[in-house]
Amino acid sequence: MNKKLPLIIFALTLSCSVFAVEKITFNQAIDLAIKNNLEVQASYEAYKSSLYDKKSTRSVFFPKLSASLSYEKTNGQTLATGTSLTNDGYTGALNLSQNLFKGFSDYASLKIADGNIKTSEANLQETKAQISYDLKTATANYNYAKDSLVLSKDILKRREDNLRMVELRFENGRENKGSALLSKAYLEQAKLDLFRAQNAMEISLTYLRRILNLPEDAQIDMVDGPVVNDPNGASPDYNGIISNTPTAKRFSATLSNASATLETRQSGFYPSWDVTGSLGKTGQDFFPDDQKSWRVGTSLTWSFFDGGKDYYASSSANLLVKAAEKRQENQNLELKRVLTDNYASFNEAVQNVRVSTAFLDASKVRADISRSKYNNGLATFDDWDIIENDLITRQKNYTQTIRDRLIAEASWEQVQGTGVIP
Repeated sequence: MNKKLPLIIFALTLSCSVFAVEKITFNQAIDLAIKNNLEVQASYEAYKSSLYDKKSTRSVFFPKLSASLSYEKTNGQTLATGTSLTNDGYTGALNLSQNLFKGFSDYASLKIADGNIKTSEANLQETKAQISYDLKTATANYNYAKDSLVLSKDILKRREDNLRMVELRFENGRENKGSALLSKAYLEQAKLDLFRAQNAMEISLTYLRRILNLPEDAQIDMVDGPVVNDPNGASPDYNGIISNTPTAKRFSATLSNASATLETRQSGFYPSWDVTGSLGKTGQDFFPDDQKSWRVGTSLTWSFFDGGKDYYASSSANLLVKAAEKRQENQNLELKRVLTDNYASFNEAVQNVRVSTAFLDASKVRADISRSKYNNGLATFDDWDIIENDLITRQKNYTQTIRDRLIAEASWEQVQGTGVIP
């Protein structure tokens, strides 16, 4: 037995495993997008950061406790006797302070933190909607390229069969040379279309790998696609949809922050009330334990005039609130326009698939009949050629409408801030 045979078998097995194509479903692609996509991960991190910022803001409502330890060396001299005395002093203290009122600025800061969380949530929602759109678009283009590749091979075979049939009739004197040359040209066009379909397949695969953040040499094959949920025909509740879009949530958070900023600026018109307390020990030795002391106190501070700073700052913040309200109203009007436009496009794409399917079914039957007639000498080349080209055009158009319908649904979901990414 050849001793090299096991090595050859192992090499062939390794080669097959290296170049094996991994088949994935659309649901698996969703999981890969959630796991691997860097934009989704970054948005999640930013959202969690805003939650910690709010916890940090809450700290103003709790007392502040601190400890201090100090050392002091002093020297005193008696002028009459000229003697000097050096003392070492240690002090250890535990300090407590609490602000009881600061003109509502602390509550306003908490509102700003809430607004920042809402903004981060909206950004995260928008990112997931964008990735969902990208994934559906990549899937639509990949499946379209795969269908186009299969269709191009079928058309190439059909053009080859047609050329043989026309050349046979030409050799028998039943067809002219122009028809034979045109059939050859159709065959060359079919070869070019196949070449383009192969390129489109590779481009769509590169795009799909980019969305899933997979290595450039990863060999994958999407075996299915998302189910398109056709519109039910009823007009959507645009106002309800608008309030749940990331853009509307962001503008709402901006208005909330502007109102909270106004409260912060107005806090200068109110007094500030604080309480403090400390417990300490002093002595000449470490750790000091010679004298014990404690102190408690409260203070009320009220600024009556600061050169107009608080007044002008409040006036500026008030105008920013009005500006935020107008921008929110304008954006809601724009959102309604965009939603209406995308919903209409989605409906048209769905209807277009139905129309394209009907035309394709009719073209297949007409092509079979025309082919039979031409083969039997009952139809001219020109009549057969028109019907044959119409079938190929309808086949290409059908694959495009299937792709366009999925992309239109993805666009409709994106403007709503929804999608397949949970």
